[in-house]
Amino acid sequence: MNILQVHNRYKITGGEWTVLNQEYDLLKREHTVDQLIVDNTKELDTLFNKLKLIFTTHYNRKSRELVREKIRKTGAEIMHVHNFFPLLSPSIFEASLEEGVPSVMTLHNYRLIYPNGYLMHDGKIDERTIHGSAYSCVLEGVYRNSMLQTAVVAHMIEYHRKRDTWANKVDCLICLTEFAKAKFVEAGIPGEKMRVKPNFVDDAFRGLNLSEMIDQKDDYYLFIGRISEEKGIRTLVNVWNTWKSATSPQLFILGEGPLKKELQKKSQENTKISWLGFVERARVLEILSKAKALIFPSEWYEGMPMTILEAYSAATPVISTNIGSQGEIVHHNRTGLHFEAGKEQSLVETLEHFESMNEEHKGMSLAARREYEEKYTPEVNREKLLSIYREFVKNT
Repeated sequence: MNILQVHNRYKITGGEWTVLNQEYDLLKREHTVDQLIVDNTKELDTLFNKLKLIFTTHYNRKSRELVREKIRKTGAEIMHVHNFFPLLSPSIFEASLEEGVPSVMTLHNYRLIYPNGYLMHDGKIDERTIHGSAYSCVLEGVYRNSMLQTAVVAHMIEYHRKRDTWANKVDCLICLTEFAKAKFVEAGIPGEKMRVKPNFVDDAFRGLNLSEMIDQKDDYYLFIGRISEEKGIRTLVNVWNTWKSATSPQLFILGEGPLKKELQKKSQENTKISWLGFVERARVLEILSKAKALIFPSEWYEGMPMTILEAYSAATPVISTNIGSQGEIVHHNRTGLHFEAGKEQSLVETLEHFESMNEEHKGMSLAARREYEEKYTPEVNREKLLSIYREFVKNT
């Protein structure tokens, strides 16, 4: 199969860039894979180029022609878009349609229905655009604290809602979870256009003895992520600051972010909290594999939390908030436990329950590893992705 990946790369690369390249490496072993990458760093190098986005974010004719030329040059049989914002625009789907090539897009965030892509504003979940207009977000400047930039993205959202672009121009929209799919459907995007395929992580623990891995679990909990409000780190630190008995376990915090200095100062006398900062991936996996549990206190709708998938690969249970995709991925009383987002008492009670389980920890660890092997390995992901492609590509 001849596949064309299309992506608008941000100045600061994140999960989308990682997934794009993971899938490229998977697919190129057996298929022809070409890429069309535009880069914000190169394209938005002047004020003039940035101002042009006001007029092209919703529909870029040059991008449409660029994609048409790329499809013709490569002989692509299917186009897979990971991100079109802000340079390419949804015009690229008209290009593939005009060339008779089916198009697939992975919805890594909620950009089709909310200007900042997160269904979150001011540290709180915000669903106003699911049933209302994206223009309602303009005055509050939900995107980059800018009314102008929010207005530009809101116009893109409403322009394509009015034109039924997602119903008529795209063959398939890939959602990472059933939860995300439900939100898009609630916002008016046709469910029949959607397929659910999660992301994946490489198996760093392949071939290791699972029983030995589980027996080596240590008496500490772990947080991995950005030290910021929406990640629930304040709730987590507050709980540990009140749980300071001699027998309370250690909490390791991996990551950097805007709240780090404040929360470090707040917990400086608590010897049960260790701030490890940025840690290389190999060391992260080592710490994760020996943790009693990963704590995932995020207070917003996560997309596909890779740290949870990595915890599963390491046979480490997850204690997670019960909302969003994380609430779906973590199975309560099987691969981990749930608690109420932002509720300190709920987290305390959940931790105390987990501490009292003793021998049941091993069963959760086994279930976590089994969940990874069944859903989140590269091999499983490749077959799911190819199955979606074959559904829309003729003569395969």
